[in-house]
Amino acid sequence: MESKELKDSFYRYLRYFLAKDDSTATSYDKYMALAYAVRSELVDNWIKTQKTYYEHNVRRVFFLSMEYIFGKSLRHNLLNLGIEQPMNTAVRSLGISLQEIYSQEDDFELGNSGRGKSAVCFIESMATLGIPAMGYGLSYDYSQFQQDIRNGVQVERPYDWLNRGHPWEIVRPEYSCSVGFAGDCQPINPDMTLGPYEWKASELVHAIPHDVPIPGYRNGVVNTLRLWSARASEEFLADYANHNDYVRACEEKSQLGRITKVLFPEEDIRRATELRMKQQFFFVSAALQDIIRRYKTCNSSILDLHKKTIIHLNGSRCALAVPELMRILVDVENVPWDKAWEITKNVFAYTSNAILRDNLEAWPIYKVAKILPRHMQIIFDLNQVHLEEIRKTISTDDEFIRDLSLIEEGEVKRIKLANLAVAGSFSVNGVSREQSEIIKKKLFPSYVRCSPGKFTNATTGVAHRRWLVCINCELTNLINSAIGEKWITDPQELANLESYVVDTGFLNELAVIKTKAKENLASAIEKNTGIKPDTSSMFDVQSGKIHNYKRQVLHILNVLYRYQMLKSGNKLDCSRVHIFSGKASPSDFLAKQIIHLINVTADLVNKDPEISDLMKVVFVPNFGMSWAELMIPAADLSEQLSTPSFEAASTFNMKYAFNGALTIASRCGTNIELIEKVGAENIFLFGKNSEEISSIQNYRPNDLLSSDQRLKEIFSLIEGLLPSIPDGSAIYPLLSSIRDSDRYFVLIDFDDYIKKQTEIDKFYINKLEWSRKSLMNIARMGYFSSDRTVIEYSQSIWKVLAP
Repeated sequence: MESKELKDSFYRYLRYFLAKDDSTATSYDKYMALAYAVRSELVDNWIKTQKTYYEHNVRRVFFLSMEYIFGKSLRHNLLNLGIEQPMNTAVRSLGISLQEIYSQEDDFELGNSGRGKSAVCFIESMATLGIPAMGYGLSYDYSQFQQDIRNGVQVERPYDWLNRGHPWEIVRPEYSCSVGFAGDCQPINPDMTLGPYEWKASELVHAIPHDVPIPGYRNGVVNTLRLWSARASEEFLADYANHNDYVRACEEKSQLGRITKVLFPEEDIRRATELRMKQQFFFVSAALQDIIRRYKTCNSSILDLHKKTIIHLNGSRCALAVPELMRILVDVENVPWDKAWEITKNVFAYTSNAILRDNLEAWPIYKVAKILPRHMQIIFDLNQVHLEEIRKTISTDDEFIRDLSLIEEGEVKRIKLANLAVAGSFSVNGVSREQSEIIKKKLFPSYVRCSPGKFTNATTGVAHRRWLVCINCELTNLINSAIGEKWITDPQELANLESYVVDTGFLNELAVIKTKAKENLASAIEKNTGIKPDTSSMFDVQSGKIHNYKRQVLHILNVLYRYQMLKSGNKLDCSRVHIFSGKASPSDFLAKQIIHLINVTADLVNKDPEISDLMKVVFVPNFGMSWAELMIPAADLSEQLSTPSFEAASTFNMKYAFNGALTIASRCGTNIELIEKVGAENIFLFGKNSEEISSIQNYRPNDLLSSDQRLKEIFSLIEGLLPSIPDGSAIYPLLSSIRDSDRYFVLIDFDDYIKKQTEIDKFYINKLEWSRKSLMNIARMGYFSSDRTVIEYSQSIWKVLAP
């Protein structure tokens, strides 16, 4: 598309959609007009893609996820359309820059976990690979909270991300549907014990769809992400209004509309609030109704649903899709129970991100029976049929049967959502090789005994087009100049870069690009925090979720160890800027104190005139995808420190490595596979593995602390600082948790971690060797593209091909 056409389109949207001209338009108006212009370029292929799927009546993948974390979409959509250069020319002629426009876009973040980031990578890879797919999620009124730091402590603010409008969503009220709650149910034929039933819900909520285009990379494919928002049914509210209680009617309407107000956190998985349960059911019910509607437009028999439909459940929060599909098939479509169960088990595939049994969600039966009476019946019936079959064919052992049951016995009986998802799916996969083994050996061993072929691994990956091509243009251009552009759609081609590890000129160019990225990040940090990082220092970065298992504390201990070394007159081989960024869950007290401790450490280091030129510590507040896009290209060292067996899979390790950061890695999750692919000589591995951790007996962390002079001095330093710091006493429980129990084995890995950091210093001062290792990381990252993950899903699980 020519720049003049884009310029004309921009002005058309500015005037006729936003009613503005050059003299009245704000920078945000210009962003909106440009976004609408870009969206219009997607529409023809969007319509064409959907039409192709219908005309060919293809087997489709429907991807259900409670979270999608995009970041910013404008630049990524320009990249996929291949019109960034003409758009840049067009906006320059208007007297503005694309960077100015990009800065106006709010992060599009519907969620807060790694699942949401992976979900976006997957649906984008599906579009680029031409896989007939559609994503489903929820359109939350409020995104993840905004984080302020006051006196070193995290303070949360609500983030109304829709208050300025969202140009990438198109509302589709014609496809709205109703979702019911509560009420009662009666058998239509009392002689049929397994249904059908008539469910008369006493609460109805309208589900309103909002569609977001998901373009593939320059292939003409545009898939759809459909997000649902909740609106209370007017029919339900009429009774109050008819009795002159209009205010009560409005209050009730507001209560039901809260279902999609915000994503309810999963930190306390045993605390199943009614609103949280309603949110999860609202989502799967709306999605399934829409999937069935779509299926019936091209197919006459509901009995063949599984031949044309794959529904992928991204986590156990989607597990209620199993009884909801059974309800639709049995009660609405009049499918016999046994046939409905057969169809259901051949429709669903399930991804489990679980690590610990204690983190498997379970809901009290009495609450489920109140909110979803028909579904509670279905789950009881499924459990009976399911366990009877097991007793007949495999074993009658009580413990074995109890493990397989969908119901958790106890003083308060609960529904085991993960078991429900496993029982109702034909495939269950983990997201890293280590976690998949945990699934099979620790979480669902009884299910593996029943159906060993059901369980598989699909190591997660990242969208390298978003996390390298889009955010690191200079590195992309350098790679293109060396090996061409084929790697953008075939990331295994990156391996051809290995021949350049002996090319000094190429390595020097790589180092220059890294320095420019560091300058960009340093400028943003100075603007937001007042701290000016020295770009000649190593940028040592740890970003993402703040939690004890992520072991930011281990990084802090290293900072304080280095600080004390300098104060004692010792020299370090290189200076560092230690950059931390991330959010703690509002309910996670200890994680919040980790942030507090980081900021206490930063004040200590940065305000010490003897030290501040030799090292810096920065906590960047309000971490999100926009900050990630600056940090990832700029990092020299990526800190991936999670305790072995406590994290299913990290993807930040992949994003940093794709951009040439070297990694200091614990032996956890996808770190293990990263080490294998990149090569142990190109990564800094430390600490004990999961087997060594699990074999530790009678661990007394306080004894270890007392016997290590370095640790004693570090803890003494921290404890000496706290009395003079506002609310410093709040950090004591964090220190006590390490000293008394050290559940995440920070102290055990401290010595090896410090030794590895000393080794890293020596490597970094040899800039050419560092660049050589950096290039080897980039060259060997092709495996970790989400394209590879999606191909594995498509070939081994979904059996879905491009039309």
